[in-house]
Amino acid sequence: MVRFFCIALCCLLWGSPGNALAVQIARPTPEVSSLTIVNATSEDVMSISFRTRHGLTFTQYDMAPDGRNEMENPGETVDIQVDVGLSLWMFKAVPLGQSVGLTLRHTAAPEIELQMSAGGARSITGEVQELLPVSDMQPVCALQRFCPGMTMKDVCTLLDAKTPRDANGALLTSLGFAGLTWAARLEPRQAEQEQNSAAGDAVLDRLELRRKLDTTTLNTLLGALHTQNYMPWQVELPGVDINFAQMFAMDVAKRNVMLQKLLEYFLLSGKGEASIMLVPAEVLPHLSDADMPGVDVQLFTITLRPASHSLIVEVVSFDDGRGSGSTLAE
Repeated sequence: MVRFFCIALCCLLWGSPGNALAVQIARPTPEVSSLTIVNATSEDVMSISFRTRHGLTFTQYDMAPDGRNEMENPGETVDIQVDVGLSLWMFKAVPLGQSVGLTLRHTAAPEIELQMSAGGARSITGEVQELLPVSDMQPVCALQRFCPGMTMKDVCTLLDAKTPRDANGALLTSLGFAGLTWAARLEPRQAEQEQNSAAGDAVLDRLELRRKLDTTTLNTLLGALHTQNYMPWQVELPGVDINFAQMFAMDVAKRNVMLQKLLEYFLLSGKGEASIMLVPAEVLPHLSDADMPGVDVQLFTITLRPASHSLIVEVVSFDDGRGSGSTLAE
């Protein structure tokens, strides 16, 4: 009797051609695997782009030395491009689908170490595309030929048609400034800010210059900006914030000595990040109680990162809405 009841119950659950009742067994949803990424280099990783064979691209941004991130594993073999500011590292046919972890290393050459799902590790050596020319090569162009606000179409006419781009669409080239050659990024304004612009009319929003950080290069840069009548406005160091516009009564020479000493102590510590914003000297007295200039002006912001030996200069033009913005300093 019990056996008959069990058979009847099974027939009821599974259904039959003459029975409208059918039960569907739900299949378990496959788990999405994650990938751990570790930056075991001394470089600032600006972006890591993963391109699949189907043309899909996944990008991770901003990893400081010893940084660690988690992302969804694309689950297949991909090509990888790592942007470290002064160069691009390219790795072909990386089997991420068989991996649970990825560690970036650099000794004689850039290297990816994969932690495999089945256990063990595998290393893949990459190729390098330098963005900063060697010492005996001239920059592609001089900085003063570009101006934030000019169209990207005009920018491209000054550069080679094969100029590479980074993950944000910025053009990667080399520019001359302060008697030095810099790795440069010319970044268009983001698409969401260009809703009223016709296709191809995107404008240059900001310029970024990069070199390896050392005292000689920093002093050369500050000296060139001082010669062009630029003065420090806001300075931020670990534990220290200074607004030089509120110290305008102090002698310029004393202000410069103060800044020099602060930067010396900061570089000796080798920790944290510092930034210096500079404006034309004639604008500085009007900024003691203002967040931004009230006139069209060009701003330079210098960022120092000792951990990755990075010296970064951001150049933007502030437009108060009544003018056309200023051209870049020479």
